[in-house]
Amino acid sequence: MAFGCSGRMRLVALVLAVSAGVGRAADTEPNPRVANATDAKLKREFEYLVFDLGQGVELRLVKVPAKGKTFMIGSSKDEQDEVVKKYHSGKRPDSMEFENEQQVTLTDDYFIGQFEVTRGQFRRFIEDSGYKTETEQTDGGYGWSEELKKFEGRDKKYSWKNTGSLGQSDEHPVTNITPTDARKFCEWLGKKADGKMKLREVRLPGEAEWEFACQAGGTGRFSFGDDEEKLAEYANVADATWNERFPNPKAIKAKDGHVFAASVGQFKPNAFGLYDMHGNVWEWCEDYYGKYANLPKERNQLQTVKQGQDRPVMRGGACYANPGDCRCAFRWLVGVNGRYGNGGFRVVCMP
Repeated sequence: MAFGCSGRMRLVALVLAVSAGVGRAADTEPNPRVANATDAKLKREFEYLVFDLGQGVELRLVKVPAKGKTFMIGSSKDEQDEVVKKYHSGKRPDSMEFENEQQVTLTDDYFIGQFEVTRGQFRRFIEDSGYKTETEQTDGGYGWSEELKKFEGRDKKYSWKNTGSLGQSDEHPVTNITPTDARKFCEWLGKKADGKMKLREVRLPGEAEWEFACQAGGTGRFSFGDDEEKLAEYANVADATWNERFPNPKAIKAKDGHVFAASVGQFKPNAFGLYDMHGNVWEWCEDYYGKYANLPKERNQLQTVKQGQDRPVMRGGACYANPGDCRCAFRWLVGVNGRYGNGGFRVVCMP
């Protein structure tokens, strides 16, 4: 995977160490193309869908064999009771009602972004399409002011180009974009397909797709089980590093080494070969928010019918989020025109 910046080859070698021949050898190859490669951290081979975005930048998605697979979306009563006790002082929030577990059967295999979409990839979209984000056209985004030593916004000086966080590069996830901005990226990506491989859909993940991918075959609160201290191995969350600068009694005691968002792929992947599904930045989902009992039986149960709620959902948690908000099942209901200094997305393609 390339990111169109000086550090991209280093990141490729460190994170992927894929087998020889994965790179796009010639312009005559299909776009996107299918490539089988070994993930260095898992030492397992996965099937990838690789888009050439131009200027040496690629976007890689991992195949999730999901057709006919049944799983439990949401959280059990035991999990909810533990979360309420530990993170909500024993007071059950109303949102928990919309997290009640439900058996779901997916209808199709799909590809989902191996990483959150990066600033370098989003930059290619902007350069190629001339698109101007809603954040830039309206009242701006959110960011960290090093001068004032605080988070602030909305402010026009903050956008996908600038979150104020130190050390941000094209290898970091893009943030400060609205759901519309993310969907426009997906539309552009779909137009990059040359037709040699048929893609029915290129879009944001549905919640069922996102949670199935996050669980990666597991049944715990996190993709690796229930031990929240292990998050430091898999995710950038509110930890001892964050706590040194921004005191948070609910932060984990372990150190993940990052205060703000990290460049993608720094932590362990889950069993499906997906990175940063917990923490780092929040991720937009496509469907309407509602009770899982109302999910449709088609298109991987993507909810295209309004459930009385216009506000969209984000998943996964962020670098500042406590473990309770970084669980596989957690749903964050946000503003209709929301954009967040720690909010990004990843892409789903359905062949």
